[in-house]
Amino acid sequence: MDKLKILFSQLQLFELKYQKIEEASIDSFNIFSILRKSNDEVNLHSRFIYELLNPNGTHKQGSKFLELFLKEIEIKLPSLDVAIFKEKFNIDILITSKPKAIIIENKIDTQDHSNQLSTYFETVKSRGYREKNIFIIYLTLFKEEPNEKKIRDRILNITYTQHIRKWLNSCIKEVATVPTLRETLVQYLNLINRLTHQSDHKGFILEVKDFLLKENNLKTVLNIEDSIIEAKIEIQLTFWRELIDNLQPYYSFKFSNYNGDRDIKQSVEKYYKKQKNRKEYGYEYQVDENLYFFIEIKNNLYYGFYFLDNKKIEKAQVKKLDKIEIDWEDNNYWKYTDKRLNFEKFNTPNVLDLIDKEKREEDIKKISTEIIYLIREYNK
Repeated sequence: MDKLKILFSQLQLFELKYQKIEEASIDSFNIFSILRKSNDEVNLHSRFIYELLNPNGTHKQGSKFLELFLKEIEIKLPSLDVAIFKEKFNIDILITSKPKAIIIENKIDTQDHSNQLSTYFETVKSRGYREKNIFIIYLTLFKEEPNEKKIRDRILNITYTQHIRKWLNSCIKEVATVPTLRETLVQYLNLINRLTHQSDHKGFILEVKDFLLKENNLKTVLNIEDSIIEAKIEIQLTFWRELIDNLQPYYSFKFSNYNGDRDIKQSVEKYYKKQKNRKEYGYEYQVDENLYFFIEIKNNLYYGFYFLDNKKIEKAQVKKLDKIEIDWEDNNYWKYTDKRLNFEKFNTPNVLDLIDKEKREEDIKKISTEIIYLIREYNK
């Protein structure tokens, strides 16, 4: 136990050291993260990447950035006479140069859902593109796999960690003599480095690695792996328990899952101990005939309305849902929490805040207040 205390004290010193380095760095000022949330995939990342790829973009560099991107992902187009679209057919970025088309689906804190990628594929195919000429790019921070298995063999996984960072570095070299554009790209690259833990975290990782390889320190850390998993389980269970306690005076939410689990405890334990074939679980409440409100978790926590049977949807119900003033995800009736809670990675400030009782209660109050508001708005 004494060795554990010493080990943790040393790790905390490493962490403090690199926090101080980051705080002192001029790169901590970033115009992108000031104007938008750093993980805003639609309004920040997709929009900016689209602008760079567009030969007619305000960067005035023609197809230079597009060429570098295609080189990085190793896709050749028949010519650089291209059309680039943003949010066309709900596709984040679509590049066409007949007879080829490139679909780019950008996912940072979210995942694909309900045959999303195959729907895009079929939509582009119906526009006259042959299957072999349609490329699906799945862009994530750390090469997360898409949920959809139907066309997985057609999907090219690229990452911000590797491909986007290398591409941006190439773009920066190309515009070295254009100060405003160069510095804008540098700022965006700094943001990507921060999101992918590539800045001062690299020094932190290397220093911790060297420390763990000394004096059986790694063996000591591995001995507490089970305790870390149990801690994650306890934090998530406490979150669910307190959230439902906040909601029960208003609505009778019931446990729901697709795994055949008997209760929330079994689902959470499986979540951290059995990663394969894991499905959503959470709570739901019947709002109306054929209409339920759900609170679920896959990687992040999300909630909203769903119809039990899409063939029995009433127009009046859709009209009431459309009147609710809220920003839904992907034009569907669900959303993530304003502070993304990624219970799978369990390494962001948002989810780690749940350890602190006061911060957890504050977050749960905001979430439960919004859920109560959404149901009340529907029932007006």
